[in-house]
Amino acid sequence: MKTPYEVLCESMEEIFPGGFTLRDEANAIVALAFRNGPIERLHAGEYSAELIENPNLSRITDDEMKEIMLNACEHVEKLLRLKREDDGAYYLKLIEYNRMFCQKWERGEVTKAAEAGAGPTVTHTPTEKKKRAKRTKPMP
Repeated sequence: MKTPYEVLCESMEEIFPGGFTLRDEANAIVALAFRNGPIERLHAGEYSAELIENPNLSRITDDEMKEIMLNACEHVEKLLRLKREDDGAYYLKLIEYNRMFCQKWERGEVTKAAEAGAGPTVTHTPTEKKKRAKRTKPMP
């Protein structure tokens, strides 16, 4: 029977075409430390066109911002400690977290230099402005 790690290795190209990039790593960190934290509670509320369209209106309180930032810092610190102590476990955690929560996020693309073996250089894909303009509710 294969270990979860062996199964993951075999399916990496299917899950992450072009490999697990720095952008994939960043997406997983942001999802873990920020997106799936206290901000999710705020995001889950009802849509308000007035709040979105009027930049003079506050969208979150100072206490909410503090909670969001402290949560993010605590999670990033835990990840950095894990990376220092066991980088294999760190990457497995981020790969799995990305697979569970970030598969529809923009990934960036591996540059031609990286494809030619020059290393994991990553560029960012253009923002999908047309898709975002059609949305009636802002998405992260």
